[in-house]
Amino acid sequence: MKSIKKDSSYSIIAHPMNVYEGVYKNDKPYQGYFKDGDQELFTVDYYEDGIKKYNYSFDVLQMLKENKFDGNSRIELNKKSIYKNEKIFDGVKYHYIKDGILVEQYKDGKHTGFYVDVFAVHYYNRLIFKLEKDTLEILSIRNEEYSIKLLSKNNFISTELYKKDSVLARSQNIEPNTSKFPVNSTIRIYKEDGIIKGRSYKNNDESDLMYQEAREIMEIFNRLEAYNLNNLLDIFNTLLKDMVSNNNSRDIERNTTENTMIIGGFVSDQDGKIKDGIRFLGSQKDSYYQIFKNNKILKEEKATLENFQEIFSTYMEKKYNSED
Repeated sequence: MKSIKKDSSYSIIAHPMNVYEGVYKNDKPYQGYFKDGDQELFTVDYYEDGIKKYNYSFDVLQMLKENKFDGNSRIELNKKSIYKNEKIFDGVKYHYIKDGILVEQYKDGKHTGFYVDVFAVHYYNRLIFKLEKDTLEILSIRNEEYSIKLLSKNNFISTELYKKDSVLARSQNIEPNTSKFPVNSTIRIYKEDGIIKGRSYKNNDESDLMYQEAREIMEIFNRLEAYNLNNLLDIFNTLLKDMVSNNNSRDIERNTTENTMIIGGFVSDQDGKIKDGIRFLGSQKDSYYQIFKNNKILKEEKATLENFQEIFSTYMEKKYNSED
């Protein structure tokens, strides 16, 4: 059984018609053009003999700049995506998520990036995620001076927050079993699923203006640490999956594990040595912890890694209370 649906609410730039027809066979798209979405945000699929061949869409940002969402004009679809074997090959793929849309970008069957258009009352933003070789870059059109770059080097990931060409903050995976750390940084050493890992954080923005000027970029930067992944493609795919499945473009789900034990938390000096903080050291025969203050060992006592968890919590509680 066949049925035909006609639509004149849009115009495909490459194939202009007054009316577009889509033929259904057994209630499934079979031949022609089929609209997917709501009245304002939609794409159009083109089928031949029941197989999706193309998808036509428009750029929301371009439409807003040209003020074409007036409700009186036909929406012009100027982007064409190519499908092969029912999968996207070239172009873009749309996902309708809470408060907006997520658009995947493909070239020759491979991901090149994605962006998220966020909508609210009197609010619009686009978050852009671009993957190129050893760099994953994250941008926001509302905070054009700011950007995030994730860099891969020697199986370690460095996450850097930029304002123009200046690095305001850096968070990175580090070698935990060393005596020299990134300089003037906050260091965290931990054991996760039996593997000892390290991470450092350095803030070069003493005024903390970045929290006022680029809130959304800062939210993403702070949450990226939770992924604990050493491969940019894995981070990219995890970001994409979380944003699509969570249906919330402003909230990146953290990948955490309960099987984590703290080994150290301290601050390094200008030479990369431990300045202040606490660290656990140990072997099968001997294990102990050290407390540092002003580059000197203030206290050293024996402890197991299990006991150190409580010791660490007590130390941090006293430290923050004394700072208050």
